Amino acid sequence: MANKKSRKVDIIGELSRGFTQRTVPEGYMDDPVARRAYGDYFGEVGFEKGAALSREIRNRRPPGFSGRGRLSMVDLGTGTGEFVRGLSEGLLPDIPDGIDLLCVDRSLSALQEFSGQWARPEGISLRLVPALLPEASDLLRIAGPVDVLSMANLLAENEDRLSGFLELLKGFLERLSPGGLMILVEPADRRSSRSLLGLGDRLLDLFPDLRILAPCPNDRRGPCPSLASPDGWCHEDRPAAFSRSLTQTASSLGHIKDSLKMTYLILSRGEKGVGESEECALRLVSPLHKEKGMSWGVFCGGTTLFRLRLKNRNRNEVTRAFVHLRRGETIRNPGLFSSEDEATEGAFSDWPSEIPLTGLFRPDGTPFDISGKED
Repeated sequence: MANKKSRKVDIIGELSRGFTQRTVPEGYMDDPVARRAYGDYFGEVGFEKGAALSREIRNRRPPGFSGRGRLSMVDLGTGTGEFVRGLSEGLLPDIPDGIDLLCVDRSLSALQEFSGQWARPEGISLRLVPALLPEASDLLRIAGPVDVLSMANLLAENEDRLSGFLELLKGFLERLSPGGLMILVEPADRRSSRSLLGLGDRLLDLFPDLRILAPCPNDRRGPCPSLASPDGWCHEDRPAAFSRSLTQTASSLGHIKDSLKMTYLILSRGEKGVGESEECALRLVSPLHKEKGMSWGVFCGGTTLFRLRLKNRNRNEVTRAFVHLRRGETIRNPGLFSSEDEATEGAFSDWPSEIPLTGLFRPDGTPFDISGKED
C-alpha cells in the first residue's frame, strides 16, 4: 500500500513538473494510472474552482441567465470532469428545467470513466464527444445553440494552438444565446495567465456586445492593463479548504495548497447585471502589502493599474478599513485616481485621510460592508 501511494505521489509530481515546463505528453489522459493520479490531486482543486465560479455567477445574477428554462452547456477539455461537475452542479439550483451538458475531450476513456463515476443529479443530462481540440470541424454543429461554454486549462496545455482556440471560441460565441456565458479558466502562472488575458482581449475586439462579467471592473472594453508590461499577469487567490489527503500530498511535493489560485474570465453577451461592479470601481489585484509607515496594493480600474497606499499617519476611523482589504475585493474610486502616467511610472497614489472607503463587492460577487472590517 505504501509503495502504491508513493508511486501515485511520484506521478503527481511528474505531471506537475510537466504542466509547469509544458512537457506533459498529449495523451496522458489515456493512461489510466496517470489519469487517476491526476483526478485524485488536481481534480479536487478543479472541482473547487468550478463550484466557486458557479457561486460567483449566481451571486452576480447576469440578466437573461437566472431563471431561464433548460440550459444547454458545453465543456471543452473535460478530462477527469471535476471542474465541470463543480460548475454544473453549482448552477443547477437556479436552472429549474435542468441542464443538457455536452462534454468534449480528446480522451474517450477519460470521458467514459467520468460518466461512469459521476453520481449525476437528476436534472443534468450528459453527452460525450471525443475530439482533438481545437481542430474539431463538426463540434459546432453537434453542439447547436449554447447557453454556457466552459473551458479549463486547455491553453496551458496547448500553447502552440492559441490561434486555433481563438477560432473555436469565436465559433461558439456566434452561437451563444443572448445572456449566455463563456467561462474560461487557466492556472495561476504567468504564461497561462497572459495567454488567457490576451485571448480575452482578442474576443472583446471581435464581438462589440461581449462583456466581462468578472473579474475585471467597470465593464472593461480595452486591453487588459496587466499585459502592458511584458512580465505582467493577473490571478485570483481565494481562501479554500482542501482535504487532508490533498494537503499531505502537496506537502510531500513541496507545494502549498492553502488557497484557490486561478486566472479566469466570465464573459457575457447581454446587458449589465445588478451584481456587477459599477463605473468608478477599483479591484485589489495584488496582496495588500504592509511595510514601514504604510500599507499598499495594486488596484485595477479596468484600463489602468494603480499603486495605492495608505500612510500610517493617515490611518484613522475613516480610513482604517484599507489595511484589511484582501485580493479580489472591490471598492469605490472616490474620483481621485485616474492618471495613467502615475500608474505607468509605478508611483504611489495616496489615499487621503479624510476620504472613507466604500466597499462594493467581495471576490465572489457578493456585496460587502467594508465598515465591518475592524482593527
